[in-house]
Amino acid sequence: MYSFYVFEGSFHQGGGGWEDIEVSHSLPAIQQAAVEYIRLGNWAGARDDFLVRVYQAGQLAMEVDLYPFLQVKVPELTMISFGSGGRPHGGEPEPGSEYEEEMDDYEPGEWIEFYLENVYQAIAEEEADDIEVTIDWARLALPELKQPVLPDGKGVFVRQVEGNESAWGEAVMVDDDVDPDDDLEERFGYGRYLTCGYNSIDL
Repeated sequence: MYSFYVFEGSFHQGGGGWEDIEVSHSLPAIQQAAVEYIRLGNWAGARDDFLVRVYQAGQLAMEVDLYPFLQVKVPELTMISFGSGGRPHGGEPEPGSEYEEEMDDYEPGEWIEFYLENVYQAIAEEEADDIEVTIDWARLALPELKQPVLPDGKGVFVRQVEGNESAWGEAVMVDDDVDPDDDLEERFGYGRYLTCGYNSIDL
């Protein structure tokens, strides 16, 4: 079975939501997917999973919440950092910012939540290139993949716990002649079929 990295940015609620998933044997591709996910902004009002997984020979070897390693700098605010699960810290208006007076209407800690839920998406749509995203990959120290690695264009089926899409298990190789539109759960159990590359899933 193959080894590969997975980046997941997702939101799950009441049986619905979405998942943006990048599967790759290339760590730079995973790093770029994570940065672009933050820069594009749809996560800001619906923070849920923002993580990376490492599969070695089809087994889940590592799963890490990326939020504690993330820093985001947007125009006119100080640096925003995050605790586990995406709880934001910082992000106060800089001196002379258009947001200075607006912040006075909020209790400490409430302002940055308001900004992320109501303003960030518009900034991302209009000024995405001005958003600086930093993830401390060195501190994460993700391991190198064992051979063989998942080839480009190859698909895998990842087993999950039914009712808990965040709980991932082993990966199963899918034969090239299998149609991913078939009912693979009947064959492999509950889970997700993913291809090497970008996977967008509406739940």
